[in-house]
Amino acid sequence: MNKYLREREELKNLYDAPENRRMKYCAITIITLVIILLLSMTIWMDKISTTGMLIMRGCAGLGAIAFVIIVGILSYRVNKQHISNRKNI
Repeated sequence: MNKYLREREELKNLYDAPENRRMKYCAITIITLVIILLLSMTIWMDKISTTGMLIMRGCAGLGAIAFVIIVGILSYRVNKQHISNRKNI
């Protein structure tokens, strides 16, 4: 149990490192903008033209793809550091 808590604290510290924290906030900002865009599409569905709706859907899709890429990069960086720290012990 103690080993589990120690590794969890180490991962938390790695995710809270300044370079990783920036990526985490960037991912949260992107997904928040995507959610706002999707909600605005559902609220004003009748007032938006078809072209506008397609553009908004495309931007939401690109934002979702960017979110997945940033979270993947963040997970890779943190796990790479975690594994290299375990090998050095």
